[in-house]
Amino acid sequence: MPAGAGSARPLRAMWEQPPVPRASGKPEVIRAAAQKLFLRSGLRQTSMDAIAAEAKVSKQTLYSHFGSKDQLFVEVLRTLTVERLRADLLDLAPTSPVNREELEATLLAVATRILESVLNPTYLDLMRVLIAEGRDFPELVGLFRSAVIERVAPVLASLLKDQVTTALPTSQLEPALRLFVGPLLSYELEGVLGNPAEAKRLAPAQLPGLVKLFVAAISR
Repeated sequence: MPAGAGSARPLRAMWEQPPVPRASGKPEVIRAAAQKLFLRSGLRQTSMDAIAAEAKVSKQTLYSHFGSKDQLFVEVLRTLTVERLRADLLDLAPTSPVNREELEATLLAVATRILESVLNPTYLDLMRVLIAEGRDFPELVGLFRSAVIERVAPVLASLLKDQVTTALPTSQLEPALRLFVGPLLSYELEGVLGNPAEAKRLAPAQLPGLVKLFVAAISR
């Protein structure tokens, strides 16, 4: 890898998306209205008519930005997580290979930022809606995976793949990602089940040890 050419450029490229056409900030207004109604009434009881009325836009405008209620729900979740993580992960990504201690420090910072996002009270409330009503909306899980999980996973994979400390083969990247993300999801699950304060209390003391174990497991 040429000096200075490390992870920052490919990571940035992964996040770049064609700009979404916007009209007077209407997508943001619609997302805010939808979030309010989803939190108040759940997914099943919230109609696109109600969202349009709350956002003070026509149904035509609503559907021009969001093709379905499922898509809009996932967009609200994505905004709370992926969009907030984007700048953080780009800032934290090394610009060249790092040693083991530096990799541990980087991954600890990444894990901390991820937890800050997934333990956000609004995000947790919406995840409870997703879990409670997801069975009635079969397309929702696939949309959530493509809009949220699959946007974050390549960034983490690139961070690991580019490090000389680990030099993971491509075939081992997905198992390594699951090994890294799994413990973080356990804190999210604790938050979803109703005890986010305990998850936030435990995480700072436990994350350094979890990261050390992870790096030891994937190091050559």
